[in-house]
Amino acid sequence: MWVSYSFTCRSTSFLIFLHHASNRVARRTFWHRNDFAASVYRGRLMLRRWIVGMLLGTLLVAATSPWFVRSYVPRIQDPTRGVAVLQPGSDYRWRSEGYATTRIGPMGMPGRGTLEHDDPGGLRLALWGDSQAEGVCVKDREKIAAQVAGLSSNQIHVFPFARSGDDCNDWIAQIATLRNHDAVRVDAHVFLLVEWSDWTVEIADANEGLDPSRSKISATIPAFLIQAVRNIVTTGDATTRRRLRFRPGPVKSPALSSERGTSGGAIASTAERLSGQLERLRRQCDAPCIFVYAPLIPAIIDGETTFNDPDQWLFDHFRQLCSDHGLHVLDARDAMTAAARAGDWPRGFHNGQFGVGHYNATGNRIIAEQLLTIPVWLASGGRPVNNDPAKD
Repeated sequence: MWVSYSFTCRSTSFLIFLHHASNRVARRTFWHRNDFAASVYRGRLMLRRWIVGMLLGTLLVAATSPWFVRSYVPRIQDPTRGVAVLQPGSDYRWRSEGYATTRIGPMGMPGRGTLEHDDPGGLRLALWGDSQAEGVCVKDREKIAAQVAGLSSNQIHVFPFARSGDDCNDWIAQIATLRNHDAVRVDAHVFLLVEWSDWTVEIADANEGLDPSRSKISATIPAFLIQAVRNIVTTGDATTRRRLRFRPGPVKSPALSSERGTSGGAIASTAERLSGQLERLRRQCDAPCIFVYAPLIPAIIDGETTFNDPDQWLFDHFRQLCSDHGLHVLDARDAMTAAARAGDWPRGFHNGQFGVGHYNATGNRIIAEQLLTIPVWLASGGRPVNNDPAKD
């Protein structure tokens, strides 16, 4: 009797144990399956949120980018100037140094909306230069051309032909092209001389070519996407290709920049190239030529204010060469220095550093005031020279 009861109890206990064990396994499998399904659901939900957040963020950047990102405008080949210019009728935003939007006028002229075909009277000046004369950092009403018109009561009309990155090889070639067209009459040519490198380059043909692919990219791809790619591919100056800092091999230490060459050979070479370019300009241009000397002085370098021009020797030589060739020179250094000493710096912006970079509205006004003296010089004997048959 006892044996039978004991056997029965053990069998029942074993069955109960198997039942509970199977329930544990089933529950564990169930929860494992639920955990996997839950993790998949959470992953999909996170992916959806990431995609939605990325799209919303991109739309937000696209909507606000005109406040912070410069624009990229397609270029066209202008037959009158013979060069590639920004598309007329477009608006060019600049945001990194200064904060302005420039209206591109006929023949790619920044800030000039129209080109009068009827003679409006007054003096007509063609303004040549690089980005300093182009003036996209300031508003159209603060550009050199607009300030000259206002200060002269519209008696002096300035055609801003300056383009960023140009030098004398580009300007002389365009002057020759303009001479063969009747689209615009020019009484005199004005060159804004800021950096000597623009006039001490080797004589060469202007390397001008229109890249259709770049213009197509500028016309179709949003500016903020172009800028994002440029920030990744290039360094802060937007021209030097970015190099990885973790490439294998020893890192070559950067060479120290040497001081400006002032040896006898360097001085002679610079003076020779400058003289050759001025002779070429005189042969190529029939109209009077005026230089406005406005170097990057005064300046703030390493926290120190500099008022002395380190290239005074070159300017003296340049002025003598201009006198020999019948070219006129205006010196804006005293006016620039006076403005800086009065606390109104001619260079620098609210989103940059004063004393460096491009000319602001004050600098453009000072340059415009220099141009007001040109009619007096022309009236006192600054006449166009006769056409020289030996042209380049």
